[in-house]
Amino acid sequence: MIKLRRLFIQTKWEFLLNARNSEQLLLLVIIPIVILIVLTKTAIIGGESTPIATAFATVLTVSTVAAGFTSLAIATAFERRSETLVFLGTTSLTRLEVVLAKSFGSFLLAIFAGLFTLVAALVLGWSPTLGSLFVPIWIALGVFSISGFGYLIAGTLRAEAVLAIANAIFVFVLMFGGVIFTFGTGVTALLEFFPPLALKTVIDFSVSVPDIGYPHVIKAMLVLAAWGIVGHALASRFFKWR
Repeated sequence: MIKLRRLFIQTKWEFLLNARNSEQLLLLVIIPIVILIVLTKTAIIGGESTPIATAFATVLTVSTVAAGFTSLAIATAFERRSETLVFLGTTSLTRLEVVLAKSFGSFLLAIFAGLFTLVAALVLGWSPTLGSLFVPIWIALGVFSISGFGYLIAGTLRAEAVLAIANAIFVFVLMFGGVIFTFGTGVTALLEFFPPLALKTVIDFSVSVPDIGYPHVIKAMLVLAAWGIVGHALASRFFKWR
């Protein structure tokens, strides 16, 4: 049975532990803001500057992937190596509460990073829309879609391997996930079935004047939900606590 007070305390601890990490500052705040400025103020990518709303959706996607997958996987892997997870198992926390606390902590971390990006976007001229109120929901769905795979690699591989793989996947998403760089119609149609571009689609729909059809957005939501279910199912099957 889940005890909300225990869950709240552990979630707070998970969030503060990662928020105080200087590496998280680089991964979740500095890099996204630099990307935001590059996209909106230069023509380096794609030969022209990107509209502020689209750039905002892009960097929110980047910070969500960083929090919900990269940071989560690395932190969990090193906690597993140091047997911190085993220690938590000796407390009154249940396994489900530990997992939920880590997921909720990652969500709060993504929201925390998003606030810095929000300020930067407002300074650069972004005008909020009513749909922007739904962004926290999309971030939560985005974290759900990828966190299961973070648990999967963290619970099956050595910590050093997780560090390399998680960072490599993060860079791969930036370069080839369709989040920052656009590709031809065929490649984009394929990438829409993966969480990064699906997440960018739903966020872009909320933070800009919508020019994306509702069926396209619903498809992106279903993609995120499906990946989340599969990832957590695999993690629950193969994750090892030590």
